[in-house]
Amino acid sequence: MSDADQKALNALAKGAGVTAIGMMVSKALTYLYRVSIARYVGPDAYGQLSLALMVTGIVSTVAYLAVGNGLKKFIPEFRTRDDMASIKGIVLNALELTVPLSLVLFGLVFFGAEFIATTFFDNTAIIPLIKILSFTIPIGTLVSIFFDTTLGFNKIIYKTGTVRILQNVVQLGVTLALLFLGFNVVSAAWGWLAGTTLSAILGFYFMEKKVGPILFSDVKAKHHRKKLLHFSAPLLLSGIIGTLLGWADTGMLGYYMTDYEVGLYNAALPTAMLILLPHKAIGSLAITSFSELKERDAESIEASMQTATRWVFSLVLPTFLILLLFSETILQILWGGQYTEASFALSILACGYLINATVGRVGSFLNSTGHTRYILYNNIAALTLNLILNILLIPIYGIIGAAIATATSTILTNVLMFAEVWRKEDVVSIPFTPALKITITGLLALLPVIGLDRVLFKNTPYWFLVPAGLIYGLTYMALYLAIVGLREEEREVLKRVGELIGREKEIEKILGLIIS
Repeated sequence: MSDADQKALNALAKGAGVTAIGMMVSKALTYLYRVSIARYVGPDAYGQLSLALMVTGIVSTVAYLAVGNGLKKFIPEFRTRDDMASIKGIVLNALELTVPLSLVLFGLVFFGAEFIATTFFDNTAIIPLIKILSFTIPIGTLVSIFFDTTLGFNKIIYKTGTVRILQNVVQLGVTLALLFLGFNVVSAAWGWLAGTTLSAILGFYFMEKKVGPILFSDVKAKHHRKKLLHFSAPLLLSGIIGTLLGWADTGMLGYYMTDYEVGLYNAALPTAMLILLPHKAIGSLAITSFSELKERDAESIEASMQTATRWVFSLVLPTFLILLLFSETILQILWGGQYTEASFALSILACGYLINATVGRVGSFLNSTGHTRYILYNNIAALTLNLILNILLIPIYGIIGAAIATATSTILTNVLMFAEVWRKEDVVSIPFTPALKITITGLLALLPVIGLDRVLFKNTPYWFLVPAGLIYGLTYMALYLAIVGLREEEREVLKRVGELIGREKEIEKILGLIIS
């Protein structure tokens, strides 16, 4: 493996390691946030919150104009040329394009909350939630620009510490405090707004003081408005479609069914997405790392992609199998007895996200190579299929129909992107032989868990999930080393990741600054 290839893998591993820690903490805090609402107010009110988040989430995607992908692509390229004037210019361009639009959309959503709630959902209960959350549209736009800029400098620690950790701490703390004071479901909306506002303040600080100065530097800005728009325009529609894909099931359930079903489904959906943690950790630096690697050595990128995919699949498969085997128990523990009705939907969704992770970071690679229009075409096809299946299946099967629609469209999108990367760049992202070995390893490791469960229990008790997870994890690791093994470059990467321990004081200093 070449030095450039190894360097890209090292960067991915280090960034993914920091991100994975941040994501695990973030997911835990987000779960506490969601579970606090879900357990305290029940599935109906939790469903109302999900609908309000859907409305502001879709509008926020429009407000951001997909400029973040352009920042993460072009800033690394400008850095390789030490072109600070272009970096300043493209960040200014991103702000000039998004801030005015986000303010206009905020006004439309805030003053049109009653129309949205009654026209689309015949549900006046979500009006105050929409109004409160509408403030996150312009504030969230600033958060995204500030931290996408720091990601362009491969500084993942700032987003990890702020957006993934501190924002969720504030969000959870404010929510729990207001719940205690009796504010019911609006507590979650105020908590969400408080966390987002703090992230905007800290994001500006990190962009200017830690990776910059950028906006306040003495360098004369070299603008790239057309370049940013040309790259981002196809991704805007693609991003809107992607956001609609993420919320179509929730919206359709809100239209055809009741708040109760929306609440049940939104317990299964984020639980299924847990298996994507390694996938997202690797992907956080994928665009910047792939862009830099392509600048130096385009031919070696397939090896880097396959190695990253092998890492992801090795971590995703065990989580998927545990979710599949103990779906009802997991929902009972995390969400409560009312939500176990969503266990079959959880299993279906997990299958779709497993394929997502198995295909690898093909979407990030298409972005980094400029094939943004293919992402648009893929998302249009997936959204069309998703809407058709939702319309046909939700009135008959409820949350099961929504899960089938989401899993099917997720699989379609990833299969199309895999084929396009293969055809256009002659790159195959899936290491088929290692993936087969990992699958065999994962299934063999299940045997002792299933055997103990069937011998000891007629109905699996909730507490068994803890020892079952430990037994499975240890068995899986032992079999993995015996059947799959570690390659030379992976040993090198593990050594590099070990350097994170040496940077422990630096990380603590940054997090201490954030908290103070």
